[in-house]
Amino acid sequence: MAGYASAGRSYVAIADADGVMRDLSAWVERAGPLGRAVAGLDATGLNDAAAKTVAGRETAQEFSIAGRWDAAPGIGPDAALAGIVGHVVGVDYGPVGNGPGQRRISGKFVCLSYRVLSKAGEPVRFEAVFRQDGAVLMGEW
Repeated sequence: MAGYASAGRSYVAIADADGVMRDLSAWVERAGPLGRAVAGLDATGLNDAAAKTVAGRETAQEFSIAGRWDAAPGIGPDAALAGIVGHVVGVDYGPVGNGPGQRRISGKFVCLSYRVLSKAGEPVRFEAVFRQDGAVLMGEW
């Protein structure tokens, strides 16, 4: 199977506490995993020679973003993420950008955590973790 080379950078937008979608692409260095997954349910009968599985409900996934921290008022990850922990927000993700015809993954997610990390002599970083709340939609921009 051929791999898919990224022709640009990923697009990541997350709704802030006011519901405004904020493009965090310039700060995000790592995003994922994000897609769709279903639970596998055992459907093996007593007389079956081998295990059988059927697709169950869509499972609630977790995904994370991480990157360079910026506390500039009104822009950047701190402005978007600091006020949404514990809240359901919209997420748009484009693994190879948000140009016409590119893959778009979107849905509602609960922000489980937002943390700022730093080590002496290194740039300040952030990370945020989200958990799915409803169906994930996979389409195109």
